[in-house]
Amino acid sequence: MFEVVFVLGPPGAGKGTQCAKLSSVHGYAHLSAGELLRNEIRDDGPDGALIAGIINKGCIVPSRITVGLLSRAMAAASTGKFLIDGFPRNQENIDAWNSLMGEKADVKFMLFYDCDLEVCVSRVLNRRDGRKDDTEEVVQRRVAGYNTSTLPIIEQFREMGKLRTVDASRSVEQVFADTEKLLV
Repeated sequence: MFEVVFVLGPPGAGKGTQCAKLSSVHGYAHLSAGELLRNEIRDDGPDGALIAGIINKGCIVPSRITVGLLSRAMAAASTGKFLIDGFPRNQENIDAWNSLMGEKADVKFMLFYDCDLEVCVSRVLNRRDGRKDDTEEVVQRRVAGYNTSTLPIIEQFREMGKLRTVDASRSVEQVFADTEKLLV
């Protein structure tokens, strides 16, 4: 059975940065839902055109597609421990995950990078990785979607006692040090 830690936070909270550091130090495979979707577009995968249209509008890709990409990546990985970054973003994601992966994966907890939205928006607009969806208009839609759809999922994990929170408004090093303490 796969061991999973979901990693969430607002756009620009540093999820990808922290997951990359954690995977190199602690042996987790880092799967970014967004990166898997962007790779499907880049590689002209069967759902690439559909995904591109949805992402460019700042909307959430249908759960069956995202969970399918995650499942394939997990099956191909050389480890059974995963940090899944940027997922689940809404109730449909949770329902699809439970339906398709519930018997295959044990979700240990959710790691939540809490960060002031003004800081996050500034980080997104200033990052230099060439993402087409990092425009101010799209970021504002992503933040609105996060507030509407993702915050209730985070609250569900809090109610289940499976939420671990880190203040992500600080430096990369400070956030990493706090995150490592929560992985024990």
